[in-house]
Amino acid sequence: MRTPFLLITLFITALVPPTAFASANWERLEAMRAYVGDTQPETQGLELDLPLVSEDGSSVALTVRFKGNLHEGETLEEIRVFATRNPYQPVIDFRLSEAITRAEFSTRIRLAETQYVHAVARSSEERKWVTSREVRVTVSGCLMDADDAGERTMSNPRVALGSNARQGEPVPIRTLINHPMETGLRDGEPAPDVKQQLVETLTVNQGEAQLFQARFHTGTSANPYVQFHLTPEQPGDLEFVWRDQNGDAVRQTEPLQF
Repeated sequence: MRTPFLLITLFITALVPPTAFASANWERLEAMRAYVGDTQPETQGLELDLPLVSEDGSSVALTVRFKGNLHEGETLEEIRVFATRNPYQPVIDFRLSEAITRAEFSTRIRLAETQYVHAVARSSEERKWVTSREVRVTVSGCLMDADDAGERTMSNPRVALGSNARQGEPVPIRTLINHPMETGLRDGEPAPDVKQQLVETLTVNQGEAQLFQARFHTGTSANPYVQFHLTPEQPGDLEFVWRDQNGDAVRQTEPLQF
């Protein structure tokens, strides 16, 4: 007698977007709950694009974009990404300036197992938006041997700016630097003989102004990659600075012309 009810339930479930069920799931995540605080976040306006199934948890493509409505004079200041079942929940943070008028960011992340990935955006008025997506992982992104890390220094930075840049219009930018992003973990647990060594930040400056920063955590894939957009008000050199946990830095300058 329960079969018709079960079928109806499954039918309704199929019609409801996954984010409708995932919207409250973030409250179970301690790190995200602490970040949101007492604010009542909005559940519409922030989007996560992730594969439904990932065969390789060590490199999962992720895009997060903000499409919410901001008040006059309000700006978006930060977007943070968390993973429920990773050994460390923070994955990557994006810190914005007024030069980011198109808040859409792509990267590659590590996922230890099948789990929910969450994102939260914060504005200058301390308003917050949340969203969540589930990803099914076939092979854990935490399966790493001691020899996998290789050389643990930053090398070969690459920057690609979109062509035909125009004043006041978003310019697509892609960046990548070679680095194994050694987590110091093996099978999800700290390895006494393996030292954590991460690229910690990517900062983009124009003159004295910081236009954008990405903060990487253990959940960021090897060879950190970020795609984003800048809307510069004036031409001039863009300085890309990658900095690791030791404070060492690699810099690359790219000319921006209109």
